Amino acid sequence: MKTFLPAIDSDIAVARATGFSECAHALRRALTTTPVGWLLAVWFCWGLVPQASVLVWLGTFVAVWGGSLHLLQGIIRAGPSVEQHTRRLHWVAALDGFAWGLTAWFLMGHDAILDAALIALLCGVIAVNAQVYATYPAAFFRQIGVIWGVAVLGLLLHVASRRSAMDYSAGLSVFIALIAYYTAAISKRLLEGIRLQRANASLAARLHVALQKVELDAATDALTGQGNRRALDELLKQQAALYDASGKSFSILMLDIDFFKSINDGFGHMTGDDALRAFVQRVREYLRPGDVCARFGGEEFVVVLPQTTLDEAREVAERLRLGVAHCPLLETPRVRVTVSIGVATLASGQTVGELLATADAAVYAAKKGGRNQVQPQSSR
Repeated sequence: MKTFLPAIDSDIAVARATGFSECAHALRRALTTTPVGWLLAVWFCWGLVPQASVLVWLGTFVAVWGGSLHLLQGIIRAGPSVEQHTRRLHWVAALDGFAWGLTAWFLMGHDAILDAALIALLCGVIAVNAQVYATYPAAFFRQIGVIWGVAVLGLLLHVASRRSAMDYSAGLSVFIALIAYYTAAISKRLLEGIRLQRANASLAARLHVALQKVELDAATDALTGQGNRRALDELLKQQAALYDASGKSFSILMLDIDFFKSINDGFGHMTGDDALRAFVQRVREYLRPGDVCARFGGEEFVVVLPQTTLDEAREVAERLRLGVAHCPLLETPRVRVTVSIGVATLASGQTVGELLATADAAVYAAKKGGRNQVQPQSSR
């Protein structure tokens, strides 16, 4: 259980950070549509509320809205961060709530039907914002708390009918309490969904890495670290397909270490394994970028030379042969080897199997001719 707790805590922290960021962007979108609410309120009030009150409310709202949007833009430009911007986002939410709460101070108390319509408008604003703040409910609770405090105080001070003020206050209070309750539950599910999504993405990434490792292990010779026969067959198929599509041929070198059995017999198989690893490193020193070495079996290796003619392949093979023979593979014990190399180039109509057989025949000819030599494919 303890093994998974740090990962779960990390996922929760990431979910909170993601929810905070999503809330900041959603709030910016919501603030850009706030003027629609102003127009609706002004339309309701026109002719029923003194124009001076409407203009003061609207001017105050515009000033608060501009400051809130400026704060929010700064948060988003900096990259929303729970650690750095929590207080600023709460200020934005509180300022927005304050501006909407002022509706009761400036626009209500002039007409009973208008008061009911404005209370309905406030409830609609709160309902819309519940979705905006769904991934970061703490800021939503700050906003609706300020709306409730400012609006209820405004109702009690400016609505002439004490009964109506109390009814509106009670109705707004019940609505805010209910929407806070349901928003908290919905937010919890949303954040859990974000956490699970992040956890699943992390798990998928780990599985992808694991699968890549499995595929790499399945295509790699454990002793030498080079491609194995499976990887070689796949590479040869790809090169053959490229030849069929573009006409660009390729060559292969088949390498057989001369008298390798004597190393195992004289020094033991552990030294033989060391010699194979050293041989591979020596071979790679003399290959070109793009050339690929794979273990064919035992002490035999195949080098694939993409887009290489037979003459070019013979040059590579001769350089490689000299490099292997030039100095010992191992110093302790001192192990020196030579290599016989067969060279073959894919021809039109030839299969990969036939190409390997051609290179194998060339290696046999090199060994029969005295070893430590390069033998090209026989002319057909």
